Amino acid sequence: MKEDVLAILNGQRTDKGPSKETLNHPGLIAMASGLDPYRDTKEAYLRAYEHLGIDIVNRVPDRNAPVPLKEGESRDLGNGYVQTSLGMYDTVCRNKFPFSSVDDFLTAKQEEIDPSYEALITPVPHKCTAKDIALRERTLGDRGVYYYMLYTTLFMWGVEYLGWETYMMASALDELFLKEQFLDKVLPLSLELTKIQCRSTCPFVFHHDDLADARGPVFDPSFYDKYIFPSYQTLWAPVKAAGKKLIYVADGNMEPFLGQLKEAGVDGVMLENPATDFDSILDAFNDGIVIGGVDTQVLTFQTPDVIKNHVRELHEKVKGIPGFVISTPGGLHGNIPLENLEAYFDIRAELGYTPENWKWVSRS
Repeated sequence: MKEDVLAILNGQRTDKGPSKETLNHPGLIAMASGLDPYRDTKEAYLRAYEHLGIDIVNRVPDRNAPVPLKEGESRDLGNGYVQTSLGMYDTVCRNKFPFSSVDDFLTAKQEEIDPSYEALITPVPHKCTAKDIALRERTLGDRGVYYYMLYTTLFMWGVEYLGWETYMMASALDELFLKEQFLDKVLPLSLELTKIQCRSTCPFVFHHDDLADARGPVFDPSFYDKYIFPSYQTLWAPVKAAGKKLIYVADGNMEPFLGQLKEAGVDGVMLENPATDFDSILDAFNDGIVIGGVDTQVLTFQTPDVIKNHVRELHEKVKGIPGFVISTPGGLHGNIPLENLEAYFDIRAELGYTPENWKWVSRS
């Protein structure tokens, strides 16, 4: 419920511990809601959030979900993106970019470098508009807190618009061109989107930026020092002025950046673990907000008993952290065995993160 989330802003704990999950598993949604998630998507999601005890929410459907691809299938969308199966909702990745090589990019005219937020297709369910955010806030009501996550905060613009190879080569060959002709263009775009986020009722602003892969930082450390972290100060000024908490989201090994993130004004993190060591996350943000702790690989590949022990150990570790929010940062997608998710929410119920009778059959 919303009250469970708002309590952590004051360092308080409620009877039910707060939770955030990306819910994308049709079997789990049906088990928790008692509804066919494809025939009644909106109500199935709302019931599932309430019954599972998921309080921080990033997907609130306003219409029935489209029929997804079968597991393992993919589809070329014809616009540089490929669609692949993931669960209730498919995902997309980009395989074609505006510039075929780094030379094409570095010799492009200024007007040819034209990044557009509207043209990007990212894993975020919808575009960042005040109208859309308000609709989802009203629909969710007091069941929880709805947030919009800005996927292309700053660094990720290069990944999504240029592609990794051109982006990395450009930083090595002509970082000043990359800064002046690209990063300086996308910063004001993200700043306007941040201002929209700040006008929502959500007490948090979620910003996603994968500065690292599983091994660590992908660019020379000086690049981040010169071009990323100073721009974060500009980008997050409206967040601070609005009195909201900045939650930083990333997937790779962000351990080398934890101190810099905190110094830059980050109030909390949602970092995929074990890519980033969870103990290191707790050491850096034990006085802030930590969203995560549950290892997606454990949920996907281990047995129900191992999963329950994993969550019990996590619960003991975070007892002294009032800003802890239990979550599986990798998301609850269709590839996770349903019996494993059942075990996960059973142990969550035992530990106070999920209502006891979370299954629809228990309520009938």
